Amino acid sequence: MGTITRNCPHCHSGSMTFTTFADYADPNKRTPQEYLTAFRCGGCHGGYFVKIAFLSGHPPSSFSGDIDKSTGHKILEEYPQPQVIEAPQYLPVNLQSFFVQAAHSLNAGSFDASAMMSRKVLEVAVKALNSEGSGNLYKRIEQLHEMGKVTDDLKEWAHIIRDNGNDAAHEEEPVSKEFADELLSFTELFLMYTFTMPGMVKAKKGKSEEGA
Repeated sequence: MGTITRNCPHCHSGSMTFTTFADYADPNKRTPQEYLTAFRCGGCHGGYFVKIAFLSGHPPSSFSGDIDKSTGHKILEEYPQPQVIEAPQYLPVNLQSFFVQAAHSLNAGSFDASAMMSRKVLEVAVKALNSEGSGNLYKRIEQLHEMGKVTDDLKEWAHIIRDNGNDAAHEEEPVSKEFADELLSFTELFLMYTFTMPGMVKAKKGKSEEGA
């Protein structure tokens, strides 16, 4: 059976092995032969369809090994497309990585891990916004507010993320999808207001100055 390795568009697990289970040869495309091939995720068993041009003329389902590693074919189309997760703009590199990890964990069903990673994103963001701050996360958030770097609403959002992230780390009950999703949404909003929007303004000013 032919296989490919992709991020799953259904369960969102990374580098999953997909195995062929059906082929349809396009009679109008014979040189090279084109096949619409159905694959199945090895994790969630979700369907994944790929249009492949095979130079050998053999159907992908009879191919032995990983089609990705073969040079005798070309993948033309894939659907549904694997979801690409992107962090908000203008984040430090480490924050981008942590946010994407939180999002991937959520999509993969690791809700506890996502919630705890959201809290980590907040903690690292707060430290980046005020490297001179001190004390625990609660005190650092309060210091940002006193300095005027976050509004009343942002301060409340930050404390919600902090409290809920703590609950995820210490409670015996598993975190629900809704809980983790809401926490990540709060985290994303916090990042957009504190990094993305100021970054956009700075970039706009830079372009205006260049134009002048």
